[in-house]
Amino acid sequence: MTTAGLDIDGADRAAPWNGDAFRTRLFDALSLLLPCGEAFVIQAVSDWQAVSPQADAHLRSQAERFVREEVSHQRAHRLYNDGLARSGVPSQALEQRVESAVHELAALDLRTRLALSAAFEHLTALLSAEVLRGPVWLTASPCRESRLWRWHCEEELAHRHVTTDLLRASRVGYLRRTGSLVLATCYLGIDVARLVFALCAHDVRRGAVGRGRLLLQACGLTWRTCPGVARMAAAWLGYLLPVRR
Repeated sequence: MTTAGLDIDGADRAAPWNGDAFRTRLFDALSLLLPCGEAFVIQAVSDWQAVSPQADAHLRSQAERFVREEVSHQRAHRLYNDGLARSGVPSQALEQRVESAVHELAALDLRTRLALSAAFEHLTALLSAEVLRGPVWLTASPCRESRLWRWHCEEELAHRHVTTDLLRASRVGYLRRTGSLVLATCYLGIDVARLVFALCAHDVRRGAVGRGRLLLQACGLTWRTCPGVARMAAAWLGYLLPVRR
């Protein structure tokens, strides 16, 4: 699926598209994170390609395809975020805060950046699997936004192994790999919470939804996603197991 086929650049995001305001803003927050986050991962994989000209040809081919797909995701979510800006959301200011946090990580050495990239990809794949499982996270309505997210999630699951393979090829140690997962989880958790809060506060200020309704929607989503969160937690712990080389 191409970004042009999604027609996401023409979408109006003034109204909830994902069933209710809170669930919509959760995915909007994720979209605000993605362009900068994907730029970080793309750069790490590209740097690996530059310093590993003698690496296995199949792995290099997988890395090249991975970069192409991530660039496509990045382009799609920039268009998505442009739609948020047109609806009145201060998306540029919110993205700049994300960019400053990612900039701090960009100064790390290549092995650490590869470990963080694999951790980010693992976390993204865990959520992607739950999103595709059913309509708990994402509306079953075939709107432009839901098509975008399903396309993105499918590709994330398909190429989730690439950064892990690069870790093995680069002989990244266990402590660096698992420490990076903890760090990546903290970064994503804090940033998603901060962005959801900012987006919901924006909706409350303009009178689109009340605080009480948002709270009820948040509680409802939390209850419905408990089984999925438990599955993600188990898979998160599984990442901490030693990897056979």
